[in-house]
Amino acid sequence: MRVAALISGGKDSLLASYLASKSYEVVCYVAVIPANPDSYMYHTPNLGLVDAIAQSVAKPIFKVPTEGVEEKEVDDLERALKLLDVEGLVVGGIASNYQKRRFEKICNALGMELIAPLWGWDDERVITTASKLLDFIIVKVSAMGLDESWLGRKVDENAIEDLKKIKEKHRIHSAGEGGEFETLVLDAPFFRRRIEIKKSHVVSNSLSATLVIDDFELVEKLKDERAKDEKANKEPKDETKRSEA
Repeated sequence: MRVAALISGGKDSLLASYLASKSYEVVCYVAVIPANPDSYMYHTPNLGLVDAIAQSVAKPIFKVPTEGVEEKEVDDLERALKLLDVEGLVVGGIASNYQKRRFEKICNALGMELIAPLWGWDDERVITTASKLLDFIIVKVSAMGLDESWLGRKVDENAIEDLKKIKEKHRIHSAGEGGEFETLVLDAPFFRRRIEIKKSHVVSNSLSATLVIDDFELVEKLKDERAKDEKANKEPKDETKRSEA
């Protein structure tokens, strides 16, 4: 089945796309670009890098502009998907029924299958699986216990342990599903080139802080990195079919 994957550059969408590729033909990426930074449906930090991600994967990307107005931003995505020759849509949702119902509405209207490989996963499973398969950093924080020192931090075993402690104290979702933090993927087994950040700055207010990427470079991977990626690409194989929405 030919499917499109909705990506934002964050860990959930790219992990979902990767898992879906084990069972489906992911022929293109779709990125919604809201004018409203507080979109109800879509991730917004550093969306300018979705082009670089698509380039690093050698996959076409279709960008969908929207004002980011509630419900209208759903209609904007539906109109764009009508133009694509695909039979399904891959999304990175974990637990948001608000988002899931609206994606289901779109897919039902277009006769598409909704594929949500991460749906129903607990937060620790999501963040742990993502950290093993993807190289990603935190680019926005908006929760108690998460300050500017987290911006640019790679999410590895140590970071996950710290997130668990913050979860115990402040009851956050340790995979950021509630908007506690946003991420940016810099490398993955299916990337031909990795992203290296050259320049960035922080924008903050009383509610959140965001790492804005000003300059970056796509760097060719070395032979041993490509060999490691090829090995990683063989697993996991069966997660998607067990986890569809």
